[in-house]
Amino acid sequence: MRTELRLRQIAAFVLLPLVLLAGCKEETGTLIGVVTDDYGAPVAGAEIVLDGTDYEAKTDSDGRYAIPDIEPGSYTVTGNAPDYDFDLLHDVEIGKGETVELDLAAYSKDYLEPVRKPNVYLYPPQTTDATVRLSFPKGGGVTVSEPLYLDGWKVEATPEGFLTNYEYLTRDVPDDPDATMYTVEPVPVGGYPYLFYEADVPVEWQHEWGWLIEGADLRDFFTKNLHDYGFTDREIKDFLDYWEPRLTAAQYAVFPQLAADIEPLIGLDVYPEPDSVLRLYYYLVADPLLGGLLGEPKIPKFTREGFTVVEWGVIL
Repeated sequence: MRTELRLRQIAAFVLLPLVLLAGCKEETGTLIGVVTDDYGAPVAGAEIVLDGTDYEAKTDSDGRYAIPDIEPGSYTVTGNAPDYDFDLLHDVEIGKGETVELDLAAYSKDYLEPVRKPNVYLYPPQTTDATVRLSFPKGGGVTVSEPLYLDGWKVEATPEGFLTNYEYLTRDVPDDPDATMYTVEPVPVGGYPYLFYEADVPVEWQHEWGWLIEGADLRDFFTKNLHDYGFTDREIKDFLDYWEPRLTAAQYAVFPQLAADIEPLIGLDVYPEPDSVLRLYYYLVADPLLGGLLGEPKIPKFTREGFTVVEWGVIL
């Protein structure tokens, strides 16, 4: 009888922590995933972190990571690995007892080249709430942005192109310096004439069709060329104000990149879907040493109809 009672006591002693542990597991969540590089190969030893917290993990030889026992809530996931850049920050929601899977992409720093100051303009027929997201099918990601780009921009756009940015704000909890409160709904935090970003992407731009322009002639060239492509005086002025003082070489080779060249590297997704979209980057080579003549580019006709989105940028 005593032996049976003793066994029951031991069983209770062993099972009680397991029951409590199971209860804890049900109260927390887990984040898992795989980190791969430009070619789909696993990245080992990468640090995956929930930004602003102590939750972190390192990837194994198969590129897999797991972060257990996460308190329910919203988190921003970041990554770090030697010789790699990670793609965009990701916001995730962890619930009680949930296992959330999030695969991440890391890109070799030697593989990418910066795209400088693309400006995105939105012109809806009437004041509209719009969401704008970028994608990088062949690798890369946003390096600088205004307003801040996380998983996208959420703005209110007027027909004149004025944008009001909406963000989730945070504030400290009184008497609890380690806690943070978030707004339930996004709130307006600033007004902008356009969305600005810079990004690193693979070097895969067309350099067969273009123009050779003397440095002294750049202002006149860009004024006419941007107009011919379909940009307005306001958009052309923004381009010249920023780029004219920065282009100081004696001569430039100017290679236009249109949507067919840009989309494989930087996708631009706008909701509601626009009726007309114009995307133009200039790939510039200062004081080029080119053999032979460049092919003369053909400038397609662009008509602004309905909800119009236009973008210019430079690779230099």
